[in-house]
Amino acid sequence: MKIELMVFEGCPNAEPARLLLRDCMASLGISGSITEVQVDTPELAKLLAFPGSPTLRVNDADVAPLDVPMEGSLACRTYWVNGLLQGLPDRAWVLRALRDAQEAESHSCCTPITASKSEVLCPYSGTRGKPVKPVTLRALLKPHLQEQVRDQVYRFCGDPTCEVVYFSEDRTQSFLRGDLTVRVGIKESEAPRPLCYCFSHSVESIRGEYAATGESTVVQAIRAEVKAGTCRCEITNPGGSCCLGDVTKAVKEIQDGNPRGTTPALKEAMTHDCCAVPEPPKIGPSASTPVAEGSTARRTVWAAAGLGLLASACCWIPLALAGAGAAGGAAGARVAWLRPWALWGLALLMVGTLGWWIYRHSIRGRPQEDCCAPAPRFPALPMLVLVLSFIGAWSAPRLLFLYAHESASKSAESAAVTDGGTLLVLSTPQFDCPPCAGALPETMAKTPGVASVHMDFDKRETRIQFREGANVPGILAHWDHDLGFSGKVILRQP
Repeated sequence: MKIELMVFEGCPNAEPARLLLRDCMASLGISGSITEVQVDTPELAKLLAFPGSPTLRVNDADVAPLDVPMEGSLACRTYWVNGLLQGLPDRAWVLRALRDAQEAESHSCCTPITASKSEVLCPYSGTRGKPVKPVTLRALLKPHLQEQVRDQVYRFCGDPTCEVVYFSEDRTQSFLRGDLTVRVGIKESEAPRPLCYCFSHSVESIRGEYAATGESTVVQAIRAEVKAGTCRCEITNPGGSCCLGDVTKAVKEIQDGNPRGTTPALKEAMTHDCCAVPEPPKIGPSASTPVAEGSTARRTVWAAAGLGLLASACCWIPLALAGAGAAGGAAGARVAWLRPWALWGLALLMVGTLGWWIYRHSIRGRPQEDCCAPAPRFPALPMLVLVLSFIGAWSAPRLLFLYAHESASKSAESAAVTDGGTLLVLSTPQFDCPPCAGALPETMAKTPGVASVHMDFDKRETRIQFREGANVPGILAHWDHDLGFSGKVILRQP
């Protein structure tokens, strides 16, 4: 359905017209967007035959009755309503235009419906009502009752023992079984009990086909009709929605050998809406039941975030401790070995979770049963956490390399001008985190007897210049015990 609001900039009636449209759409249960057209030049006004601002059009037709076409112009538009001039069209005109367009599109079995999400109960049985558009009532009620249908969303009572079929949301108006021109299958105890109203399938016809041939072809036949666009569920089915889910469940129960074909599950199927997104099951926590989907999503996010922090610990621990005046490089060095393990754990966890998520959504979509089951949704939130975790654990530390390299270069300059003492070059492959190359050498260089320390991040080597007379073995043992620093000697002078 094409709904347009045409205005020029600064029109004082633009917002009231917008509210009028939205209110009328909500009254008829129409879910959709309003296309707003800004007319800002006289040439465009003539091209669009714009009679003035605001103009409301539904499927390219003006909601106001026009005796003769109006020439386009940039001007405020007034409407003659009940003998008075006003800046908005009559609400009844807007509703009539929307109703006509809605009825023209009533062949669809899965058009969205706008209704309040509050629980509305049947005033007689207390059953929770399912939203139904007023176009359904106008199509199925007896002629003398059709004028009583208000422009609002009604509710369908699915209780098989209740005589009420429809009731208003304020529960001041209701229509009974005898008020309809069709039999409401779920509320009937005698044949025929309709299931598919578009193509005249009932519980009895399905059972008869199965008894005669040993199989049922009704589901395939209905799917073919739905695909061809010949169904008109909104104006033929009292439930106002697709019947394929109802038929599929009825076929299954008949195939399972139910002698009468009427069970609580079948009665529930009669009110099934194949276009509705199923609510997640309410499962209490226990050792034998799966965790609810929402809880699993939250735990996945927290687990990924935790692994990301763990993987980047050797980067943020030195910075945090250095800010507090502590030996940050040493702490980072002690946890640096965890980085590759945490990264692999994060990758495996997230990839596995994504696969499980997509699989679970695909089987919950019931593609073999419903004509319009929702497609599996890509788990965007866990994927976002995965990407951010890898950026923090792998990519972000590389951005700190310039800082580490600059600090290490300064240490190398000081080492080059130091004479006497012992020079050691150690192979230190475990230090693969750039901040360690800058923070840890500064801490080590403050040790008595040490002239300078230069950690080459690219070569994974550490160059240490000791002062003359320094206790080299004792200093190395001290660093190994207190800082977690160790390496293999590849050069010693003298």
